[in-house]
Amino acid sequence: MNYKNYSDKDLMDAYNTMIDYSGKADNNILNEIENRGGLTKFLADIEFEKTHQTEIGRISKEVYDLTKDYSDLEFIKQFVASEILTKDQLENLVTNKFNESQAYINDKKITSTTITGSIIGLFLGTVLGSIFFIISIFIFKRIFYFSLIGSYIICYFSIKLITKQSRNNPVIFIASLLGTVGSLILGIYFTRN
Repeated sequence: MNYKNYSDKDLMDAYNTMIDYSGKADNNILNEIENRGGLTKFLADIEFEKTHQTEIGRISKEVYDLTKDYSDLEFIKQFVASEILTKDQLENLVTNKFNESQAYINDKKITSTTITGSIIGLFLGTVLGSIFFIISIFIFKRIFYFSLIGSYIICYFSIKLITKQSRNNPVIFIASLLGTVGSLILGIYFTRN
């Protein structure tokens, strides 16, 4: 196999896979590794990548744990340190993980907008979902499971469009399920009459 077109990361992945499964690497990959600086440098790069990824995971968890109790980014930055990442890498990682964590926390918050938007989206989704359900029954002359899935997707996105929150929020999830059940009931009612 020709490994010349592989990126360094792809070459690392191929090498690790060979070592994990057979315990040894084939000559083609070893030759390519030698062409890129030798096995010692290559193994050091693999070890550095593992250490780097472990450090990123540790910092991500640390930032997530801190954002549960604190909502000030600058305050959190004071507590997070790394001997492996550069100052810029650390700052960017902490900022990105803080923003992700805050977005997740805000997504799970139940506010009055969540409840009213869910109710409005529930009715809208139920109507649109039942129309989809009725059309699929007329086309296929029976009820298919994909109709329920389609109805759920319609209900969920109707609610998400209004509330700007995802199904990670229990109110959104329950409203989507209720809208799907409502779509099913309305769809069956209108196709039977």
